[in-house]
Amino acid sequence: MSQIADTAEPAQPAAARPRPVNWVGGAILVLWIGLGAGLVYGPPAAQGVLTFAFVMVGWILAVMAHEFSHAAVAWLGGDHTVVEKGYLSFDPRRYGDVGVSLVMPLIFLAIGGIGFPGGAVYLRPDLMRSRLWRSAAALAGPGATLVILLALTTALRVWANAGAQGALFPALTVLAFLQAMALILNLLPIPGLDGFGALRPFLPPALTPHLAKAEGLAMGALFLLLFLVPGAGALLFGAAASLGVAMGLIPEALQAGWQAFHFWR
Repeated sequence: MSQIADTAEPAQPAAARPRPVNWVGGAILVLWIGLGAGLVYGPPAAQGVLTFAFVMVGWILAVMAHEFSHAAVAWLGGDHTVVEKGYLSFDPRRYGDVGVSLVMPLIFLAIGGIGFPGGAVYLRPDLMRSRLWRSAAALAGPGATLVILLALTTALRVWANAGAQGALFPALTVLAFLQAMALILNLLPIPGLDGFGALRPFLPPALTPHLAKAEGLAMGALFLLLFLVPGAGALLFGAAASLGVAMGLIPEALQAGWQAFHFWR
């Protein structure tokens, strides 16, 4: 769902760099709540479209929490440049290039149902106090994803015990399932993902010049593997479903939500 780049942030003209404003994230949150209300009170004919929009907007909010957590721990570790870069604001425009980091992952999610890594924060490991802080900054994003997953599955279990019904329950189940998938993906020890980022501070410094190229190649290979190699995507789906069910997701609700999310099929 995200990558940490310990290189300089790509240069942008001052006019092209959006000033971080918290109302952008606040508006997205209000939109998500409104879509949830639509699932509760809206007409049955609109449930598919509303489920799709609800899950996609919820995914954006989860990416924001993920990237904010990376930056927050980096700040605690000594990299205070995250403030001027706008990473500690509630504004998704600051987390990498909007097209590459947000729009394209959303397209992959809509077409293939795979929560491919999206946003990126550019941290300064040389400013962090130790290798442990650098590793912690890498793991902070998956940590936030895990917290969201736990919050969703706990709420869904309570709701199920109270007699869940309606279109919102399966929509939330799909969103929780995607968090489980994102958690698994981001913890893979592959260059460009957070699992590798946690190991990177402990690798020999001589490897550093070669890692940037390796990250791009590894992410491209992972994309091709998941979307083109038979069985690879199914393996990821199975692992995410198993994790979700183990945490309390109801398979029937997941299936119903998945069908509603892909309403055009």
